Amino acid sequence: MFKAKLTKDTGENVIIELPQDYSRLSEEIASLGTRLWPEHISMDGSGDVVRGELIPTGEIGEHLMRLFPKEYTLEDANDMAHIVTQANDLIKEDLEQNLLHDQYHTAQELRDDIRQMTYDAGTISKTYYFPLTGKIWDEEYGEELNAGKRFLLGQEDAICEKFAEYTRRDTDNMSVYFRESGADKLLLADWGFEVMDDELYGKVDVRLTEPMTEEEEKELRDWIRGQNSDGLGEGFEQREIPTDRGNLSVSFWDSGEGYFIKDDEEMDEYLGHFGQRFGGM
Repeated sequence: MFKAKLTKDTGENVIIELPQDYSRLSEEIASLGTRLWPEHISMDGSGDVVRGELIPTGEIGEHLMRLFPKEYTLEDANDMAHIVTQANDLIKEDLEQNLLHDQYHTAQELRDDIRQMTYDAGTISKTYYFPLTGKIWDEEYGEELNAGKRFLLGQEDAICEKFAEYTRRDTDNMSVYFRESGADKLLLADWGFEVMDDELYGKVDVRLTEPMTEEEEKELRDWIRGQNSDGLGEGFEQREIPTDRGNLSVSFWDSGEGYFIKDDEEMDEYLGHFGQRFGGM
């Protein structure tokens, strides 16, 4: 798809096949004896320390080159190569035709269409819910306090904004990390938030090609729980959110007996709606 040629001001250079994972990309840059990060290396050849040049290695790469803005970085180029090469097999043929016929004008249009095509390849949507907990570091008293449900609800916009910032550079949908039984049925898994009965909950919207078996769904719920406690959720918990009462940390998991991962119907029953759909945000 692409090769990135990086040339140091001393004349040394390295050629990198794209896409690469971020750590490998950083290692290649470090081999030039510089501490620059991929997002700091311009690919228009204008760098003072390292000059970047992007070389397409095929027809798809040539068409993708047209989607980059005037100023773009090595990280931008690597992200672009990644989202195309990692697109679901169900949409790859149509995606390649779209690219060859220049159906996109910007990288964001490409991202949006890959997502829509992936969604359209599925037939079933489902949502899983889980409770949120919060901790506030009180600077005045120098102690950590529990954030109540009402307080979390009042911080909904700030929490959503921080989560969007936290996941902004993600090139993979979370579904690619589910490798258990039934993984071939899971197209998308999107974490987010929803207000129900005046309480803010976390949620995961999934898109499937067909229904999961009971055992496959159990694996999926266990995976969501694991992401909440040790993966995506653990990383987000470390992103403090400033409030007028101190810095807020929001957790997708807790060790209490009341913690759960419930699907739509189970959540209806839990909230006492008994089959009547609740109102979302």
